[in-house]
Amino acid sequence: MGGLLSFSKKYFRKYKSRLCMGFILILVSNVLTLLPIPYIGKSINIIKNIFTSFSKHDTRIYSNLEVKICIYTSIILIIPIIGGFVKYHMRQCIITTSRMIEFDIKNEIFSHYQKLNLSFYRKNSTGDLMNRLTEDVSFIRQYIGPGVMYFINLVVLFLMVIIQMFRIDRTLTFYVILPIPILFISIYYISIYITKKSEEVQNYQSIICSFMQETFSGIQVIKSFVSEKFFQEKHKKVILEYRKKNIELAKIDTILSSVIIFFIGTSHLLILFFGGKKYFKGEIREIGTIAEFFTYINVLIFPFIILGWVVSIVERAKVSQIRINEFLKETPEIFNDNNLIKTKIFGKVQFKNVSFIYYNRKDQPTKTISKVSFTIPKGKTLILTGETGSGKTTIGRLISRLYDPYKGEILIDNLSLKNHDLYNFRSKIGYVPQESFLFSDSIYNNIALGSVEKVKPCKVYDAAKKAMIEDDILNFKDGYETVIGERGITLSGGQKQRICIARAIIRNPSILIFDDSFSAIDQKTRKSIIRYIKEDMKNSTIIIITHDISYISDFDLIIVLKNGKIFKIGNPSIFF
Repeated sequence: MGGLLSFSKKYFRKYKSRLCMGFILILVSNVLTLLPIPYIGKSINIIKNIFTSFSKHDTRIYSNLEVKICIYTSIILIIPIIGGFVKYHMRQCIITTSRMIEFDIKNEIFSHYQKLNLSFYRKNSTGDLMNRLTEDVSFIRQYIGPGVMYFINLVVLFLMVIIQMFRIDRTLTFYVILPIPILFISIYYISIYITKKSEEVQNYQSIICSFMQETFSGIQVIKSFVSEKFFQEKHKKVILEYRKKNIELAKIDTILSSVIIFFIGTSHLLILFFGGKKYFKGEIREIGTIAEFFTYINVLIFPFIILGWVVSIVERAKVSQIRINEFLKETPEIFNDNNLIKTKIFGKVQFKNVSFIYYNRKDQPTKTISKVSFTIPKGKTLILTGETGSGKTTIGRLISRLYDPYKGEILIDNLSLKNHDLYNFRSKIGYVPQESFLFSDSIYNNIALGSVEKVKPCKVYDAAKKAMIEDDILNFKDGYETVIGERGITLSGGQKQRICIARAIIRNPSILIFDDSFSAIDQKTRKSIIRYIKEDMKNSTIIIITHDISYISDFDLIIVLKNGKIFKIGNPSIFF
């Protein structure tokens, strides 16, 4: 639990005033819970005396006792109402704070995720990332909120009850607390199994999230190949295993609850046996004392029963904290150094003996490019072509500094790319990737991505016109405000590519990279887009990665890659 506390303490510090108020309310709430209990014992004693005085026809004593029973009954009724009001504010204070902490943790994790390199996302599934950000954070919130609240409530209430019982009768108190150490030892050993099973359950949750995400992302392929039944069976196997793990965890939780109830029942029996024995011997003079002891134990029943749930939550939160920390400990290899000066980007690109290696999810290396060297002067056009898997896309990603080279150096305007302010440099890059990824938002916001508040509408319309997508947009019912479905599913491949091109050119970048971004666009439209771009962005360095160079008639340099190395390099004359 120490690691969990160390993870949470910075949030506890941030909201210490709210949490302190919550803990004060716990104390007040418990005082109000215990305050009426002595009056229950007194009421029972008075009722006994009322019957005695009634049988003796002593009306004066009877009347006096009747007034007392009314006062005690009023106290027993009114104080719990006040206590309920305090408990409401206690829960509001602590549970609301836990929601605030959950908000902070999710923002911290999401922010950290965005800083991590693309290599991190190659090694980890999207479903697993989502599960850690949702389910795991939820378990930590439950620990910070209701978990801590119920645990502190139990400790405070237990100490108060023991003090009160000890004040009434030390011997009987000893018998009541006799089973408690055995209970705590049992909870400790059961919690070890809960931790193990919680880890298995949470790992399977990640597997299910990954499976779901992959299935629904590829639903078009599944339907096209009539593979619904295959994926249904696959889903059933995963869910069955998840159910099995959850049932195993539920069994342990049930055992824990049963153990707690057994020991509470044992305490009741001990009070009944030893309390009754002492009463008949005359060591306890009033029957109300035994009733008072029973009431004190009954007050502890719910906190002790909830203790089983708290233990389960704490163990799950410990597992979640370990899983979250695994990713929070990941340090980005590429990060922004705020000490670097933001220099103006002109667009000259140099590769000096650049090599790069990808690592898969099993950390197995795959060499993609080796000892690549070339120079593109500012404002020139480079065509990068070659067979599939030759390393064309890798060069585009290296120029955008989505990755850093394994060996060699990349220079931008004669300065090492690593010495450029990262965000300043990327803001001057226009990158259109192979996959035309669009967000579930309006077409306008997809084009103005990241600059919605800064870019004037006329620039968005101009970018759409240059990307030859404006006519298509205006034909939609809501025009630029048309909301695109997830990943742009409501659009054709060519429309998606042209919106991505508009998104890149709206920034007026110094370096513009097209990574096989015209494959779904007809040749006439391709030529028109490239002509518009070359005319309007004369000072920009343009890099076109493609298999088909027939639609590009005017370029300055061509590089042909083969097996990750430069096979041919030169001007258009080497092809035409």
